[in-house]
Amino acid sequence: MGERVKRIALFFLMMLFLLPAFALAAEGDISVETEGYGSSRRDAILDAKRNAVAEGIGTILASETEVRNFAMQKDMVITKTIGSVKKYKVLEQQQQPDNVFFVKIQATVSTASIKADLMALKILLESMDRPRMMVMIQEESGRQAETAITDYLTSKEFELVDASMVAALMNKEEDLVLKATKGDPVAAARLGAENGAEYVLVGSVRTSSVANAILADSGMVSGQASLTVKVINCSTGRVIASKSATSAVPHISPEVAMDKAIAKASAKLMDKKLFERIVSSFQDMVNNGIALTVLVKNVGNFQAQKAVRKELGNLDVVSVQKRSFGNGQLKLNVVFKGNSDTFCEAADGRVAQGKKMMVTDCSGNNVVIVLQ
Repeated sequence: MGERVKRIALFFLMMLFLLPAFALAAEGDISVETEGYGSSRRDAILDAKRNAVAEGIGTILASETEVRNFAMQKDMVITKTIGSVKKYKVLEQQQQPDNVFFVKIQATVSTASIKADLMALKILLESMDRPRMMVMIQEESGRQAETAITDYLTSKEFELVDASMVAALMNKEEDLVLKATKGDPVAAARLGAENGAEYVLVGSVRTSSVANAILADSGMVSGQASLTVKVINCSTGRVIASKSATSAVPHISPEVAMDKAIAKASAKLMDKKLFERIVSSFQDMVNNGIALTVLVKNVGNFQAQKAVRKELGNLDVVSVQKRSFGNGQLKLNVVFKGNSDTFCEAADGRVAQGKKMMVTDCSGNNVVIVLQ
């Protein structure tokens, strides 16, 4: 019996030691040992903390593309997230003969803090050449939902089409605008592309005020709002996200209650559902590439079309597949890691069988190249 008690006591003692580690993992903290150099002890510690943050960042990058972009923007990203070092302990320090200070520290880095600072999202947006989004929400009165959504996206450092331009479009009440806000992807993609957006977020709000027995004694009514939105890729017309959210807020004024319900539904939609889907779609495109339809003109013979395909295959492409070839025209399906503009910049001026590839048209995900 005494031996069993000892085992139980030993088990609980081990658990006491392990619980802090489990807590750290649950909170998203990691412990790292890093070194730093500087002209003073303070500078050396700062350098070591920056190196600790770099290790923390490395644990949350999702793809080779993010790693490459992090390498290019390392100083900016680390400066932004240096506060993610929650605590540190100096393990070793010395002043070297050339008046350079050396330190070695053990640091606790909060990966949750790094994510909160939008580091990974920032790199993702940079990887996509910072796409612009246009927000168009059809509302019965005011612009509460549009304002809440644009504020949210702005806080995440998205590039947005100017709100005054969107307001002017909404006031026109044209058929195309009405179709877009009702979720027609073709209409939405056209409006977005015409106004310099790569993505357009469209949707509509329905509101109502309801008096019920619970609120009757307080003199308040329940303002209710239902918000439905879609996010559409303007290049392809494809819906990348479609979500809805509802909310209710009590207030003595029905108008105020409905306005607050709209704002609450908008925040709920972005926080819980829509934003993650947008980012997931962006990540998929960066990691796996976008589909482009490429038409190459003035392709004289079979050997020339082979040369064109080979030359385009040397770009940062996932695949180059021939759809058809005839009458001097070669149609290709190209999956490219980047956007259509980046592809055009990379392809323009390249040489295939002694002829230059000249990009003459780039509309959405359709590219036209002429051999000259």
